Amino acid sequence: MHCSSCKNTQLEPQELEPGLVAASCPSCSGALVSLMNYRFWADRYASTSVAEASANDAEVSESESVHSCPKCSRLMMKYQIGPQTNHKLDLCSACDEAWLDKGEWQLLKQLDLQDKLPKIFTDAWQRNIRKQRQEIALNERYEKLLGSESFSRVKEFRDWLLEQPNKDAIKQYLISHQD
Repeated sequence: MHCSSCKNTQLEPQELEPGLVAASCPSCSGALVSLMNYRFWADRYASTSVAEASANDAEVSESESVHSCPKCSRLMMKYQIGPQTNHKLDLCSACDEAWLDKGEWQLLKQLDLQDKLPKIFTDAWQRNIRKQRQEIALNERYEKLLGSESFSRVKEFRDWLLEQPNKDAIKQYLISHQD
């Protein structure tokens, strides 16, 4: 198999973690991870073998271009990792293989997602990321509009209000008793 990024470089076996073997590119440091092998590794070894990732680990690169699967040559789909990063992982749904660009395994470890790789490729995970990003954008908008101190107080009130059993009556009172 040849590298999805470099095209001409032959992939070689490499352990990402003890017991987790991937087909790795010696040129660009990308890796093709079989999700079947990953699941086996996660069931057997993940809780005991994953070393701590420091914030200073290797730089993370991401290819904006579409990868073709090194196994079947089909186009791989890109999936967002999480709301706190713009990095995306590539998946060949036909082969159930994930392509990790240089440093993306370390990024998954930094984000404590190394044990959730298959979940990242689910519709529910992707919907949740979009929902979280919308919430972040809405909070930023209102913080800018209201100012940090006022927004903090309004958010605290909102959190309190959501816990109240009679929140609808409180909302009606606030709306009907305007100055």
